[in-house]
Amino acid sequence: MKLLALFVVAFVVTGSNGCGRQAEPPVPPITTPVPVVEEVISAGTASRQENAWATGGGIDWNHVGRGGSSSGSRRGSTSSSSSSSGSSSSSGSSSSSGSSSSSNSSSSNTPAASPQPVSRSELRTLSEELLRLDTHGVGNLVTLSPQGRTSSGNSADQAPENLFSSVAARALSGPTFSALVALLDNYEASVTRPERDTNQEKQEQNAFLDAVMSTAIMSRTQEFLRSKGLISSPMKEVLREIWFTSYPRSRRTLGSSGFEHVFVGETKNGEVTGFHNWVNFYRQEQQGHLDYFGHMKTVDLGDQNQIILLKFKWADEAKPFGSMFVGTSPELDMALFTVCFYARPGANCPVALNGHRFNIKTYYQTYHGKKYIGTAFPNI
Repeated sequence: MKLLALFVVAFVVTGSNGCGRQAEPPVPPITTPVPVVEEVISAGTASRQENAWATGGGIDWNHVGRGGSSSGSRRGSTSSSSSSSGSSSSSGSSSSSGSSSSSNSSSSNTPAASPQPVSRSELRTLSEELLRLDTHGVGNLVTLSPQGRTSSGNSADQAPENLFSSVAARALSGPTFSALVALLDNYEASVTRPERDTNQEKQEQNAFLDAVMSTAIMSRTQEFLRSKGLISSPMKEVLREIWFTSYPRSRRTLGSSGFEHVFVGETKNGEVTGFHNWVNFYRQEQQGHLDYFGHMKTVDLGDQNQIILLKFKWADEAKPFGSMFVGTSPELDMALFTVCFYARPGANCPVALNGHRFNIKTYYQTYHGKKYIGTAFPNI
């Protein structure tokens, strides 16, 4: 009887074929991919995402490895997977797309050796000061028609009319506005098409930089960034490098830059990306290339300046939601975005305009070991 019992036990353990079975490996849990959110997040999420930068920690520009990863890859990438820019690859050799490699550019976007902490209160105080210095702002010459409310998932057009119901003819005649307008037709919308700067386009870039550098806003911005050890090169060269250096968002094609993404807008994978400036929005709407679908939120900044979170289609491509200042000058937008790029790179940057507290969100694009503006926008 004992032998029979042992035989039964052995049969159960080893199986009918006499070979010992290995335990089946555990089935890995099924995880739902985190959805890619296009650029704008809620204020509650923004406040939770504030990291060590917001506590006044010093800036460490080596916190992302060469090429955007700790493995030393030279592939270009944004500072966060939630950026609409997406990751893109680049080669250490010269690209055939027509622009020179940024690895040959100066290191003007590299902070000084010992940057100082920048507190929330300093950022909010500075942003209020920059708003007061915005003598070129034209919010009083712009009238919006926000119309119906919408959401990113709503496919219906909730705004039968244009967003801009009126913009005075003189609104865009100021020196920085006219210099900005001259740049807007210099770019290919698709990130898969290379950008080639002609001599005339380079002259227009230089004229724009000269115009913004002549303003009190940019003088104060330069003073602040230098006082904090965040820049050491002349401000004009800093702006030229971080805003106008070409880098790839699609394969190896040098088809994008911070300026194009933020101030002009781009298309990638069937959607609009960037496009965070009201001047090009107005011009594209006037030319019949842009269809406004409605808004999610607006913030009144006084003197008719506003922030709007909205939805639209441009060149038959959708922008599920995006945000922009309205009525502000090009130099104010660029100054605020530049300060946040250095003070809170890849994070939420606390600012205040006319008593309204909110965040500016930036992402940086890493290309050949250097960081450039990937995107920047008011996060309301």
